[in-house]
Amino acid sequence: MGFKEELKREMRNATNDVAKEVEKHWLLDFEGHTIEISNKMMEETVKVDGEIIAQNTRKSIWSHIVPYSTLSGTFTGKNGKKHKVHVKIGGFVKLNLTVKVDGQKLLSDVQSFQFFPWKNKDFIVPYLENQFAEHGKLLNKELPDDAFLYDENHPRLAPGLADQLVNESVLPMYTKKLIKNFLQQVENPTDENRKVTYEKINDEKVISYFHEFLVLFSEAEKDEARVQKEALWLLEHAAHREVVKFALLVLGTTDCENIKERLKIIALHEEFTGVALFALSNGSRNANNAIWSIAKRVTDWGKVEALNFLEADTEEIRLWFLTDGVEDMVPGSHAPLMCAEKGKLDIELHEDTITDSIFDGVSKLLMALLYEGQYRQMDDYEYAGQVLMRYTKHAKTHCQTIHHFYVLTQIFEYVNESDDIWEERFDENWKPHEKQAVETNIQEISQQTQWFEEAKRIFEENPENIGAQAIMSFYERNA
Repeated sequence: MGFKEELKREMRNATNDVAKEVEKHWLLDFEGHTIEISNKMMEETVKVDGEIIAQNTRKSIWSHIVPYSTLSGTFTGKNGKKHKVHVKIGGFVKLNLTVKVDGQKLLSDVQSFQFFPWKNKDFIVPYLENQFAEHGKLLNKELPDDAFLYDENHPRLAPGLADQLVNESVLPMYTKKLIKNFLQQVENPTDENRKVTYEKINDEKVISYFHEFLVLFSEAEKDEARVQKEALWLLEHAAHREVVKFALLVLGTTDCENIKERLKIIALHEEFTGVALFALSNGSRNANNAIWSIAKRVTDWGKVEALNFLEADTEEIRLWFLTDGVEDMVPGSHAPLMCAEKGKLDIELHEDTITDSIFDGVSKLLMALLYEGQYRQMDDYEYAGQVLMRYTKHAKTHCQTIHHFYVLTQIFEYVNESDDIWEERFDENWKPHEKQAVETNIQEISQQTQWFEEAKRIFEENPENIGAQAIMSFYERNA
């Protein structure tokens, strides 16, 4: 987005913040009548028993250059007597209110404006925790600060995607200045010091200085208990997602055993999965099972982050990488390669026999590795030749569904690419006999005409079915 759009968003957010801070309400009782005074950005109102008796409406926020409004109105009391209400309200730095009824002062009040960036907003982490406490899960992807980030010029992004798009580091000295501000907050945790840190955090995305922060912060002298206390304050009062991420980053440098359950809840939202799992894995003991539990519940970019942290330290987890690792995954991410490597796909397929469930799961994993486009990972997989040779051999026993055969057609497309591509593959991760074996195995399985007949039937019912199209095309070219 251009500078103009960014400026419009900043102005909109600043105006909204001011509007929320200046909105004040007072209730008074006068001889059994309720007098209500409301001050808002664009109007001031006086009501008696719910009826408006005086109102001042502003046409522009610039009309506040005249700081005070005077409102007068009358109402009839229960005894039939008319009473006159006079209200004076306004001020630049402080909001001064004077209320008189029949010339007698009923109220005089002064309220200071406090423009703290977290004030008058919904806090993100309590929002997530309340949702989890009520439903045992997070019901939606929305966050309280969505309105702060998105508008007609800034389309909504999938949770976690924005961090994947960041490829620039912060300006020199930014991280040092942020650490200095935060440590000043730790030493003297006033609202003013917290405001300085908070606003500095919102200047940049945490992912852009994540590693630099860890290095520099580890070198700083600090009291861990006080650091954690202020990080928790930020976590609990953050109304903006980057502040949540910063707090989690700092917490990951401390002992998080006492907040382990809280971190697990926050990690369930894909916007925070990565940094929450950093805090969980770096700041608590025996975290891998907790990470696995989260990996099974998050999707898309959150699952990509969870797979990064998850280790196959048990046979159950290793097999899960092969059978379920790529479920609910973002197409084209690096997750399939992680699943193949952490699940030891090459070793699993070298077994003489495998189960139907393993074959079915591996079929999905291979399709993800074969994903076309600039993110195809099969060519980056060290054991590509061995794995596809062994998979097609196992397929002679386990190819039982039209989807399984569709996978074989996609492997066949992959091995029938140009000679130039194969020169590179033979130099990297293939041997000629592996390529030959893959082609032979697929040709042998394709002799079973049931796959063509089933694909034809599916195509007649739904001509848009990609699998049926691919299988029919395979048979036409290899008749």
